[in-house]
Amino acid sequence: MTPRTRTRPAGIPRQSRDPDTTLHFPGTGLSLRLRGAQPVHQALMAAIHGWQPQTLSAPRPGDRQTLVTRGAGGFSARSPFFEGDLAGLDAASAACALMADLSEGFVADRPSCMALHCGAFRFAGDLILLTGPMRAGKSTLIGRLTAEPDVTVFCDDVLPLTADLQAVALGIAPRLRLPLPNGTTPACRRHVAATPGPRDRRYAYLAAANVAPHGTQARPGTLIVLDRRDIAPATLHRMDPDQAVRHLLAQNMADLGSADQAFATTHDMAAAMTCLRLVYADLEDAVALLRRAFAPHAPPQTNVPLADPLADPLFAPDRQSVPVQPDRVMQQSAGIVVRQIGSGAFLWTPSDPVVWHLNPVGHAVWALLAIPGSATDLAVTLAEVFADVPRDRLTRDIAALMGDLLAGGFITG
Repeated sequence: MTPRTRTRPAGIPRQSRDPDTTLHFPGTGLSLRLRGAQPVHQALMAAIHGWQPQTLSAPRPGDRQTLVTRGAGGFSARSPFFEGDLAGLDAASAACALMADLSEGFVADRPSCMALHCGAFRFAGDLILLTGPMRAGKSTLIGRLTAEPDVTVFCDDVLPLTADLQAVALGIAPRLRLPLPNGTTPACRRHVAATPGPRDRRYAYLAAANVAPHGTQARPGTLIVLDRRDIAPATLHRMDPDQAVRHLLAQNMADLGSADQAFATTHDMAAAMTCLRLVYADLEDAVALLRRAFAPHAPPQTNVPLADPLADPLFAPDRQSVPVQPDRVMQQSAGIVVRQIGSGAFLWTPSDPVVWHLNPVGHAVWALLAIPGSATDLAVTLAEVFADVPRDRLTRDIAALMGDLLAGGFITG
């Protein structure tokens, strides 16, 4: 499971003892035990829409258990999904810990179903998924979209999908990091102030009316990978199929059982969607572009030209291992499963649930290693393709990629 970030703000004032409560949210296999934590209970329910818990006298047999207790310095949370306790939490932060566990429990209770770390919204019709690397602005953009009255927000963090790839809203309000960015408009600040969900010094939940209730389903129709950089205006780019599958694999939070199943599921999902990259610098510019492209008066891609796909860097491995010696001769290992999509490729071994992505250059290196060779040998061959890259740099990059392939068991020598 993908780790979640949890806050540790200052403690809360001492209050009179609240009654102990045990809650079970259907579909999670999880019992939430709140000891003297009525403010946490209130904060939790203020950030959840349409997901009514059962109040129990004791945890359900067989349930995982999350425990929140009140102490002298605030609340403490103990989770079945994380090691160690979180202490010194105020009510909003403790509720945040509970909501993270509800998301984890909902996903864990559905083996072999997919769950994406992404934001999701729609104007009408199919769902639009927003994902990308850390700090790409996913949560901020989803939070800003709650100010659009014709938008329905499904999530800003976790999106479960059924076996037939229908997206399911958990009904958890989106959360913004505080303080808001310097470029946040006065209108957006007023919107945040007017949707007062639980909040503390670091985060604010937006109790907006257009958050989809728990259990709402929709078909994902578009995947947008966010690419925030100092560039204007905002543009939408087509995305190569192998890049789309790589992002879906990287953002999957669920256990899909095997590498074969993970690849098949993400491949089918990418093939069923329009896959784009949104390059932007300004939040309002990005929202305006999304409106022009997807709002009901502008059917997708009608009024917005799509730029060409952005090329991968020369080498952009997701793993960082020790480079092999440039003259060490290596070759492909036996028994590797290879699936090509476009000019990229995906590798895995039958015993390993992890799928590795190779961009077009990495795929070329892998293909060349069908015949034993060294990084120095491969640099000579690829120098004709990358004539503008110094030979020593090309050799170093290939040696680094071969180090990753060796660590993954894909080459030997």
